Amino acid sequence: MEWLIYALLFFVAGPVVVEFVGYFWHRWIEHKGMLGKGVAFRHYKHHEVEYPVNRLRTKEYRNANSWSWYAVGLVTSILIYAFAPWQYALSFGAGAWVYAWGIVLNMHTAFHVKGHFLWKYKWFRKLVRLHDIHHYDNMNYGICLFFMDRLFNTYTEEFPRDGDGNLIKHPMFVSYMYDKDVSGHARKI
Repeated sequence: MEWLIYALLFFVAGPVVVEFVGYFWHRWIEHKGMLGKGVAFRHYKHHEVEYPVNRLRTKEYRNANSWSWYAVGLVTSILIYAFAPWQYALSFGAGAWVYAWGIVLNMHTAFHVKGHFLWKYKWFRKLVRLHDIHHYDNMNYGICLFFMDRLFNTYTEEFPRDGDGNLIKHPMFVSYMYDKDVSGHARKI
């Protein structure tokens, strides 16, 4: 019976590791471009082409075809299989993939879809607001949980504003020369 307790703990650890790894990947690889423009490009496309701040919602989700999250998931899964007994690794993998694919991916998709059935819930609208702020500023890298943002001081519930109180958009990608402002116009940074 002890193995079942450990298996459940590994299952619960999966989503925690997804949030931890996802935060660093999202912030440092996709936004800061630490592995170069090739990896960051799809996320840049999500922010600046598919969902710029003047068009955060569409009738159906426009996929930026980012493969990098799957690569991160695969590498993380391989590492856990290399260092943990297979029963626990399997349990961890199930928890991580159910959370990452079943919850995070589907929630993020719903954030950008007009009239999604989840919009009727207050908790969902709060998550959407936090994600929308992320499209304006280099904050709120989480999708469903924001404990990593709180830990690393990148959490905010406020949209960025200038000295006069006008909504502004900060440059989001240090590896690209152009960014779109609040009106959707491209500008050199």
